[in-house]
Amino acid sequence: MAPRTGSGLVLGKTEMEIDFIIKLVCFYVLVAAGETLNGIARMVYLNKHIDKKSAKRISMLSALSLCLLICYFYVPLMDISTDRGLVFLGMSLSSFMLVFDIIIGRYVAKAKLSAILDELNIFKGNLLAVGMIVMAFCPLLSSKIPRFF
Repeated sequence: MAPRTGSGLVLGKTEMEIDFIIKLVCFYVLVAAGETLNGIARMVYLNKHIDKKSAKRISMLSALSLCLLICYFYVPLMDISTDRGLVFLGMSLSSFMLVFDIIIGRYVAKAKLSAILDELNIFKGNLLAVGMIVMAFCPLLSSKIPRFF
């Protein structure tokens, strides 16, 4: 990757790495915030109006749509040019979100670890694992959507 210029100065490799890490952390936080708000909306609204299983399905679709939207606007700022890099970004995002979900579930919701891990069990009708797998491809999928602006 060639050095970029910023304010007329040539940025070295270390500054570019720090710049990328800051963008990466902001990306993780942005997606985590969106997913958290999606989860709150499911708990507050959907669970009260429809059955829990349907609410989880609708919530998964809205969460993945939100993730795809965030990726569409934010990932181009990260200057990742290869499909392999985009899939790696998605896998790191899914890993981050898995750890984030476990921490929020354990320490904020005060759930038992077994209950949190049950959310990953597709045989019990839970779709978190499926969502995490699909989320890993959101950066790549968003790069394939035509840019209109």
